[in-house]
Amino acid sequence: MCEPISAAATATYIVGGITTAASVGMGIYSAQQQSAQAAASMEMQYQNAQAGIQMQNRSQAQQVAQQRAQMQMQQQQAQMQMQQSMQQNFQNQMMQQRQQADGLAQQQRLAYDQQRLNLQQTQSAQRLQVEQAAEGRNLQIQQLNNALKDKYTQQREAVKRERNMLMQQNQTDRRVYQDQRETATKQSIANAEAANRVYLGEQSQLSEKRKEAAFKAQTILAKSIGAKGSILATGRTGQSVGLLALDTERQAGRDVAATEAMLKADYDTALINMDNAFQQNLEGNRQAESKVGFNPEMPYLPQMPEVPNFVGFEIPT
Repeated sequence: MCEPISAAATATYIVGGITTAASVGMGIYSAQQQSAQAAASMEMQYQNAQAGIQMQNRSQAQQVAQQRAQMQMQQQQAQMQMQQSMQQNFQNQMMQQRQQADGLAQQQRLAYDQQRLNLQQTQSAQRLQVEQAAEGRNLQIQQLNNALKDKYTQQREAVKRERNMLMQQNQTDRRVYQDQRETATKQSIANAEAANRVYLGEQSQLSEKRKEAAFKAQTILAKSIGAKGSILATGRTGQSVGLLALDTERQAGRDVAATEAMLKADYDTALINMDNAFQQNLEGNRQAESKVGFNPEMPYLPQMPEVPNFVGFEIPT
């Protein structure tokens, strides 16, 4: 039969159990700081507690055997009576210890599960916080990129409008210049035609006057010959007849000289008129050219804006 467990052994067992529970509690507190190590530490403490209980049971069994041998030598009868009572007490104590050990193990398992649940909740909360922060930053980045895109679009449209205005203005200037150039060319042609008409008119008048002068010279010469023949036909002789004939020639020479002088005056007048027409042609051409503006060149077109560097999005980990 088994000997009853002494009070000292029972106290030692209880203290050992309390010490083990405290160690487990410290392991739980440490597991809150390091979740990965907590599980392993809890499992090891549980195994150590079970091993400690088994060692204490063996030690208590040895102590019971020693007490039983002593009690057998002193009082065999009292030992028989006490053995029944102590055996019942021992069974009760063993049952209580087993219940305490089971309760402690269950508390440790509950504490471990609670710790793991708390850790999961903390990690979920941290992950949610990180995701919300990343979403906020991504929203700001999206807004910034949209603002950059809108500004780029506005600048591009403004440059396109300015380029179109410059090209339209250049086309208008070119059309105006072309119209002015054509007008000046037409005016130059008209001036040249007017000068040519003056040239032709003066030359035609001068040609008529030359013909008239030549015809008049022939008439004078014919009259002079006729007058001289009339004088000679009278049959008169002497110096007076020669003087009369010579006077007739001199008169014819004066008439021819007068005719040539008039022709020379008409020629000079024609030259003056043609020169005036030439000067008027030049002045008209200068006035026409003065109304022609500058020949427009290709305008300087502003450069298109560069595409902005958009900000990348953040992917939470």
